[in-house]
Amino acid sequence: MDLEAIDIQTLIVADILGTITPDEKTQLDKLMIDRPELQALYAEIREEMDRENIAAHAVGSISAEELISKAQRRVRNRYIRVFAAAASSIGLVGGLSYYLLTSQQPTTLASWEDGKNILLKIGQQEINLENNAATNVNGVAFHLETGSLTFSSLNSTTQDLGVLTVPRGKNNYKVILDDGSEVLLNNTSRLSFPLKFDGAKREISIDGEAYVKVSPKAGQPFIVHLPYNREVEVLGTEFNVNTYDSGIARISLVQGSVQVAEGESRTLLTPGKAATIDAKQIAVNTFETDEVLGWRDGIIVFPDNVTIEKIAEVAGRNMKVKIMVEKSAAGKKFIGVILDKSKPISHLLQQLTDTKEVTYNISKDGVIHIM
Repeated sequence: MDLEAIDIQTLIVADILGTITPDEKTQLDKLMIDRPELQALYAEIREEMDRENIAAHAVGSISAEELISKAQRRVRNRYIRVFAAAASSIGLVGGLSYYLLTSQQPTTLASWEDGKNILLKIGQQEINLENNAATNVNGVAFHLETGSLTFSSLNSTTQDLGVLTVPRGKNNYKVILDDGSEVLLNNTSRLSFPLKFDGAKREISIDGEAYVKVSPKAGQPFIVHLPYNREVEVLGTEFNVNTYDSGIARISLVQGSVQVAEGESRTLLTPGKAATIDAKQIAVNTFETDEVLGWRDGIIVFPDNVTIEKIAEVAGRNMKVKIMVEKSAAGKKFIGVILDKSKPISHLLQQLTDTKEVTYNISKDGVIHIM
């Protein structure tokens, strides 16, 4: 989900002009939560655009050429010049509403992350996994219970792939795979899996966070594919994977053994060890069980000296709230913070304000501002 600076600036410009789409707005809001320093960039771009009065012209039929000419009047403003160049590169005329509709744009925030329901997609068919109703798709019978899914194939040769998505703010969801292996998905996570393991390997893909219990099966290793072409290979084990932080994967081994792969690098983990993959390197350390695995019980235990920005990011994802960290609170660190998902967000906010380090207020649009 990483975006280059030009793309972030383009989203900000579109928001100021009022031409941003709902999906783009969702993406920008998430970026502003994840990266509080963007608030200053937003304010700077707005100030420059107000100075040039660009927003007033955007409601008409301003062309790319006119926008470039207007932007170039203040050549020291790198943000507006970059945006104008981007607009020109895709032949934008007659308004700004289509400036992002180009195949060269990076993948935007997936709509499922802020979806309303936990869904299973098979081909073009979608199953709402929260209605707890048994269903049949392409000869596969799905059995839904609260918080879990099992299935049985009536077709021994099915090649269908299932994609299960758990949006932000949802409770954990468990899937029992074809071989009896279990995958417990955290919120804001996605699992891709075959409805039947019939090859030399058992392969699934995870984006987000999950706890995996692999059923031993000699001669058919279990492979977990992660973003950025990383993978975990196991024969029989229990481990946690976390890819929430862009560009970073964390694999924490509870039982058994796993081999972690990053490019040509291979690292074997033993129980109690965690591998952190970052920038084509694999670092191995011990891990705190409650901090890594607490989410399975609806508890998020933050590590000591966690920043307020990280607290805001995790709380926003788990509680589906929007939290903005203001400059006065930026960079502050805390000890002993726990997020209990069974309690309202005010419980977490009280922990923070009790430290006397920060305060907060809630704006009319429901955004929590930490100050």
